[in-house]
Amino acid sequence: MFGSIHDGKFEMKTLPEIVRNDKNSIKRGPFGGALKKDDFVDEGYLVYEQRHAIHNDFDYAKYYITQEKYEDMIGFKVVPGDLIISCSGVTLGRIAEVPNGAKAGIINQALLKLSLNQELMMNTFFIQQFRGEEIQEILFGFSRGSGIPNMPSMSEVKAVKFVCPPLEMQKQYCDFAHQVNKSKF
Repeated sequence: MFGSIHDGKFEMKTLPEIVRNDKNSIKRGPFGGALKKDDFVDEGYLVYEQRHAIHNDFDYAKYYITQEKYEDMIGFKVVPGDLIISCSGVTLGRIAEVPNGAKAGIINQALLKLSLNQELMMNTFFIQQFRGEEIQEILFGFSRGSGIPNMPSMSEVKAVKFVCPPLEMQKQYCDFAHQVNKSKF
């Protein structure tokens, strides 16, 4: 429907151009030392991990933090509509949308969170584009043959350009994709 990202039919935009105007709209998980095993409690605010992005399973809950720790790490918070992306291992680049009703929480060190500006880029359209071969090759092609694949630096991720057709065309595409998904067995 949109062709190659290289054919020039549509405007191309980088992540900083398509996220919400919020300093935490593109957020890599905290460094390991910021979130330790000692911080985990039996209930409280959920710590989202790779499994959530890999399996699109938002009922899964293993690690929690206190309200105090959550407030300390508020820049890493996840809200419905955010996208979370796996940042390492063989599941590098798996992406999922945080659904309505998801538990309040933060991302762990193995995730990247994006909060898109829905007036520029619809989540469903972005997810399909992100999963496409061209974007996957740009972002992750370098890691083939390495020990444990990892997300490139954030400056490299922010420089990747995404096709940004008019919103009405994105809606048409998303409606079509939704119908296709409904017809799968």
